[in-house]
Amino acid sequence: MSQIESFTEFAENAQEKPAEKSDRMKQAVKDMTPLKGKTALVVDSALATRRALQDQLSQLGAKTVIFASSVSEVEQHLSSREFALIVCEYQLEGDRNGQQLLEDLRVNKKLNWTTAFMMVTGERSYSNVVAVAEFEPDDYLIKPFTASTLSDRVVRIFNRKARLAEAYKAAYDGQYLAVPEICEGLEIRFPQYLNELERMRIESFFWSGQLGKTEKELLDKIERAPKPWMHLLLAKVNLEKKDFEEAGGLLATVVKTNPEYLAASDLYADVLWEQNKPGEALEVLEKMGAKALASTSRLRKLADLAVRIGDNTRSKNYLTKVIDRSRNTSLSQIHDYLQLSKIYVTEGRHEEAEKLTAKMRSTVNSADLDLARAMMTIQKEIAEGRSVKALDKLTAFFDTHAEVIPALEPETLTSLLELCFAVNMGSKGYELASQITRHKPSKAMLDRIRTSITMFKENSLRNAE
Repeated sequence: MSQIESFTEFAENAQEKPAEKSDRMKQAVKDMTPLKGKTALVVDSALATRRALQDQLSQLGAKTVIFASSVSEVEQHLSSREFALIVCEYQLEGDRNGQQLLEDLRVNKKLNWTTAFMMVTGERSYSNVVAVAEFEPDDYLIKPFTASTLSDRVVRIFNRKARLAEAYKAAYDGQYLAVPEICEGLEIRFPQYLNELERMRIESFFWSGQLGKTEKELLDKIERAPKPWMHLLLAKVNLEKKDFEEAGGLLATVVKTNPEYLAASDLYADVLWEQNKPGEALEVLEKMGAKALASTSRLRKLADLAVRIGDNTRSKNYLTKVIDRSRNTSLSQIHDYLQLSKIYVTEGRHEEAEKLTAKMRSTVNSADLDLARAMMTIQKEIAEGRSVKALDKLTAFFDTHAEVIPALEPETLTSLLELCFAVNMGSKGYELASQITRHKPSKAMLDRIRTSITMFKENSLRNAE
């Protein structure tokens, strides 16, 4: 800065009105105490850490600091109040960690965009940090850290949330058409967030269905300053256009050059599956190692892929992990139990299938439990060759549960469809297939539906002969 510019700035500051100076000072204090009057949640089982964080967050203005040491305690707190900040240790008591907690909160929209989530981990390796950050905490801290570091991070998080609030809220509310104009305005006011705003703006084109505009913007940005997320989003555009070869090529490059980019590996596996390469898709996900097991949704995908290639052993392993990790949470789903039960009864391991009922009692409500138990009983009848008895029970099932069947999740309906085609209730099976396809079924569900219909047609031909 020149002497003339420095003098001019000094003169302008000297002429600043007392009220303006006071407002500026108040804003500076506010920036340094972003939690003033707000409530924070500290999730950590270590008493010493909890006390230290309580002191540090109080200095940042927190009115109240609540403690939790397990996921179940967190869920209890969230059901009764809102928090401005959650500081969560990665290693928690019980069978779930901080990442699995964050997954549950993000997937089920239990966190408002205004709540900041900060992950704390003792893992120093970059790959583990990336695994912790997969479900996008607002920031993360590597232990040990100082009070100054925590303060800097919290101030930075809340300054960003406050300045970009309009864009965050529009995206959270699904108002994607409004996001680009909002981002453009914020880019001028806050150029320090240019990269984040640019990404939000381009992603909003994609989510609002403007595939051509998304592609044009991405190709322009990639030519000048390529980033992995750009290639990932461009692959999504090609996937929407059913250009699986182009999408697969883009993702193969991203996965090779950025193996820590888990979202790219996930999408690459989806593309390979669309190309009827389930074995290669399974290999891509399993190459992630421990990181592949951090996500409940990915474990389900691994289980589905294993079933697709006929590897029941691997499928059982993944489904067991899904059930154990999602028990007593909103991530628990009936079809996980139905899938695992089907494998057990096919193998003649009926005692293991019965044990699943006991596990379900602590997870699902009584109505869902009755549904699942009835379907498991029909699975057993089919596996033991009692088709007539299975048909009678399935007919009675439809009569008893006629009112609730239309509201069942597509995954559960797919399990029910498999039972229908297995006992030659073709018309009912096709009716369920029509219902399922209205919900944009996953590749796994479509594969299961096609397999069931193929087997049904083959059996019908054999019976006709």
